[in-house]
Amino acid sequence: MKDTNEKILEMLKDEKNSVLSIASTLNIPEYEVLKLKDKSEFKEVNAVHLDEILNEMSSWGELLFCKNSPEFIIEFKCCIGSIKKAKGYINFCGKSGFLGGHLNQNSVKKIGFVTTKFMGLLGNSVHFYNDKNETIFKFYLSRNEKQELLEDQVKKFDNLKAKF
Repeated sequence: MKDTNEKILEMLKDEKNSVLSIASTLNIPEYEVLKLKDKSEFKEVNAVHLDEILNEMSSWGELLFCKNSPEFIIEFKCCIGSIKKAKGYINFCGKSGFLGGHLNQNSVKKIGFVTTKFMGLLGNSVHFYNDKNETIFKFYLSRNEKQELLEDQVKKFDNLKAKF
């Protein structure tokens, strides 16, 4: 029987397979699939840089927030506003149009800069992982009316990714 990494690599050869579908089929976190991709497609960063990354992303404008569960993939467009720390949480101080919520500051263990194709479109996203390599949430770069990634966001994504 093939080990999981061999199965993943074989499944990645078929461009119709998404990272999420491979992970779901093999009952593993998306991270386990992404870490086998080329460095140009997945770059892992230690969570010690979490504040720096979130603060930088707050200048990117509207992003697509995504949270997957087996039953529901929730997505909404929002901006990342200022963040504040209190009582062990990173607080997203969202007003209308901005992300609001409270993230346990010790829950994020690694961050992934991801560049992959999905349904024929190239996409860039930033993923936040817990200690079980599960995706806590992710942000996708925005697209224009022609479904093209916004150039200024791509530059900011590439520059931030290159810092690490």
